Amino acid sequence: MNSTLEFLKNEIADLVDFEPEAMQEDTPLAALELDSLDYVSLQLAVKKKFAVQINFDDFTSGQITSLGQFCSYIEDRMVTA
Repeated sequence: MNSTLEFLKNEIADLVDFEPEAMQEDTPLAALELDSLDYVSLQLAVKKKFAVQINFDDFTSGQITSLGQFCSYIEDRMVTA
């Protein structure tokens, strides 16, 4: 999870005013104040880096609420892809 977490932290830091060092696995995604365009940028970055397609219904439904859950989501799909 560490490499996935580091990747997400750096991508998010490029999008919003949030230092990567301040982000942890339990950081709520809501605290990062990502907007819909930020999620699209993350979707493209994740697809390019990990060949994983993100279903945003999983975010809006409340299934994924923290940075750690986002990492697990990506890694679970990497294994099954």
